[in-house]
Amino acid sequence: MPSLESCPRRWQPLLRLVLFVSAYALGTKLGAVLAFPPELVSAMWPPSGVALTGLLLTRHREWPALVIGAILVEPFASRDAHWPITLASFVVAAGNLVEALVAALVLRRLVRFHPSMDRVRDVLGLVGPAALGSTLISATLSLCMLLSDQRLGAGEFWSAWRVFWVGNAMGVLLVAPLLLTWLSRGLAGWTRQRRLELTALLLLLGVATHWVFSMPPTAAPPATFHPVTYLAFPFLLWAALRFEARGTTLATTVMSALALWHTAHGHGPFAQSAWHNDSVIFLQSFLAVASLSGLFLASALSERRRAQEEVSHLNQELRQSLQTLATTQAALVRRERLAALGELSATVAHEVRNPLGAISNALAAIRRLAPQTASGPAGQLLVIMDEEVQRLDLIVNDLLDYTRPVEPRLQHQALGPVVEGALTASLRAGSSGITVSQSLDGPLPPVALDAHLLHVALTNLFTNAVQAMPSGGNLVTRIETATREGAPHARLTISDTGHGIPVDVQQRIFEPFFTTRATGTGLGLAIVRRIVVDGHHGEVAVHSTVGQGTTFTVWLPCAGEARTLL
Repeated sequence: MPSLESCPRRWQPLLRLVLFVSAYALGTKLGAVLAFPPELVSAMWPPSGVALTGLLLTRHREWPALVIGAILVEPFASRDAHWPITLASFVVAAGNLVEALVAALVLRRLVRFHPSMDRVRDVLGLVGPAALGSTLISATLSLCMLLSDQRLGAGEFWSAWRVFWVGNAMGVLLVAPLLLTWLSRGLAGWTRQRRLELTALLLLLGVATHWVFSMPPTAAPPATFHPVTYLAFPFLLWAALRFEARGTTLATTVMSALALWHTAHGHGPFAQSAWHNDSVIFLQSFLAVASLSGLFLASALSERRRAQEEVSHLNQELRQSLQTLATTQAALVRRERLAALGELSATVAHEVRNPLGAISNALAAIRRLAPQTASGPAGQLLVIMDEEVQRLDLIVNDLLDYTRPVEPRLQHQALGPVVEGALTASLRAGSSGITVSQSLDGPLPPVALDAHLLHVALTNLFTNAVQAMPSGGNLVTRIETATREGAPHARLTISDTGHGIPVDVQQRIFEPFFTTRATGTGLGLAIVRRIVVDGHHGEVAVHSTVGQGTTFTVWLPCAGEARTLL
């Protein structure tokens, strides 16, 4: 039934009952209009579809009220077209509701019916148990009651029974799909262009159907049918291909309404004489075939679309799983390599540092025992030995830092003091001709960081910038807020005016043991990447132009909407 979420919960069952009874009464009025001699039985009984829709879209505990309301309203809604209200009128109404109850139970329990009718089994369930099966109950019960009440002659029983049965079946096939599909989904998922296309489709279908059924009969009985009769089928195919069940049911309703109206007035290819028995049979067969063809095609297309969407979703999940697997495997290989390198580094550090310590102690002893060696050529050699010992010790320390697992202790704190400390430490050994410029983009939220590890990473970046300007230059640092991958980040840029980095070198600059310096280890920027990316879940990038300078950019995720510390 229509969405009543805006109403108080306790009033919703009552409002659904009022809407159902009103729709059932309106359908009864329409069905009574479509009842013509000699059978005085409706060629299409819309209340059958209304009743089935109401029972399928409501809970079981609301069914008794719906059934009683429909039984009470049907005789009064149809009394203008039939005989006076008697007990037989209520029995006929009860038979129509028993039909709907049986169909609803079978569809719910056995078919597991979807009101959107986006499966072939839903259409089969509606056609078999509902339209063809349950309508036998109401047709038999109602016609027997009319026969016993002498409203129907014995010779007219079977012809009237056939029209009654097919009329109720047509009500289920034409009205129930329209109400079910549109009440369950409405216009959801359709763009404005799609809605305009549906409007154009319905207008064209209406014009074509009106033209076909407004023509006088082509011949006296038995009629000969012209191929133009089936002009509406391309529009039904259009509706099924583009709009699936919702568009198909709406197009079928437009076509059926026009066909019934023109045939009732003796026009169209099926009009032998106004509402002659043959006319009703031909028209009902035509509408049934058209409706079923459209519904089966639409449901098959819906199943195909869902299957394609499911395959696409599974492919996407598979790609994500493969990507995750590849990332995990790469991380595992990297850890294994780092573990092997760590063992090797520990061994090398132990074996190298012992001789280095002995050499350093020997140099100190030489200076103490022979002070005269502090000057002259011997002193220069001692200085060279000291520098090489320090260089070897630095290499060992870098190797140990790179192979040591990064286990940061992240705390929410300001980024500015860490940057300031790393910059100060780097400038102590730099050129005196460097001009430093710092910029802070207003108050910034705190960042989750390990101050010690981040100090090591930023010191390496600042040291590289200072070493790129041996004759002096400009060093610019800037901290600002930025959005990266939809999340707030703090962005730190470090720019120098040094010699720059070639493009081919930039592609390998973060690789371990890659360096363009004669005395470098090639581990500084690799350590920076490990600390920033692995330790702080951030990102680091480089942009450089040869002869103009280099800019390193570091993104660090903010700690959230906390109070600003900068």
